[in-house]
Amino acid sequence: MLYEKYFDNLDSTNIFPSFSVAKSFVGTLAQIARQEGFIKSFDDPVTDYLPWLMKSDQAWKNITVQNVLDMRTGVNSDETYNSPFSDVIQLGFTRNMIAQLKKLKIKSNSKIFEYKSVNTQLLGAVIEAATQRRLPEYLQEKLWQSIGMESNAAWQTDAKGMARAFCCLNATMKDFAKLGRLYLNNGNWNGQQILDQKWVQTILNPDTMRVYQGYKNHWWSSRVIRRFNDSLEATNFVAAQKDKWYMAKNSRNGKTYYSTYNNLPAVFAQGMLGQFIYINPQKNLIIVRTGHNWKHPRLYAQRFIEDLAERID
Repeated sequence: MLYEKYFDNLDSTNIFPSFSVAKSFVGTLAQIARQEGFIKSFDDPVTDYLPWLMKSDQAWKNITVQNVLDMRTGVNSDETYNSPFSDVIQLGFTRNMIAQLKKLKIKSNSKIFEYKSVNTQLLGAVIEAATQRRLPEYLQEKLWQSIGMESNAAWQTDAKGMARAFCCLNATMKDFAKLGRLYLNNGNWNGQQILDQKWVQTILNPDTMRVYQGYKNHWWSSRVIRRFNDSLEATNFVAAQKDKWYMAKNSRNGKTYYSTYNNLPAVFAQGMLGQFIYINPQKNLIIVRTGHNWKHPRLYAQRFIEDLAERID
């Protein structure tokens, strides 16, 4: 432990919200369910586990579990955070998430990456259907007990007892860090191989992350980002970098912009208010941050963490 700091009279015993950091836990549980044979293959149609999706849209039969893991489903869902009427906010407050999922339709068959929280909720439903276990119960057995988490956690559920898989997992800083250590050690925990090493290396490989536009198996690639409002400017910039950068079209809160990326040899789980589990294999380093929304006149939270990592030998 190089540095540990708490504020506002809090300490290491307090549990903290993680928001979308929870998504990386769910992706990890999906891999464990596949290793145990509950999910036969990530190439299976998602309807093999959630056949009721076919009632809302027959196109779901063409969507695989891997598409859900990589957020390449083309699902019609609004990821706007500043409106109480958006799909993602409604998912966060509904008393019956399965009822919400049963209404989902596909808007696009292109299978491009689009960050939509409802994909993680679908993944959680797949895990529950495959294992016949509630997600918090499966988490407790397969991660909390297996890698020796030190404290009780809390996972918000709806009125039916279904965990809000896309967010709302609350735990201590050290227990969040332990998930990072599991990946840093290629899925091995004190001699026990919890995760298949190939799965972990797929996530940690910057070249793989480039192919998947910086998002793979519910983990983000650490990357340098430049944003453009004009697609031609972004395209010309990428072309001038000679294949070192790539471009993606993003929409958030009603605005469209074009982001260009250059992947770095690190990955992270990220929550909407600046929560991070950052893993840098080259530095043998894990950085965890929770807390309030990050406010700084020059640096955003991700860039601060990446700059900090560069300074640590």
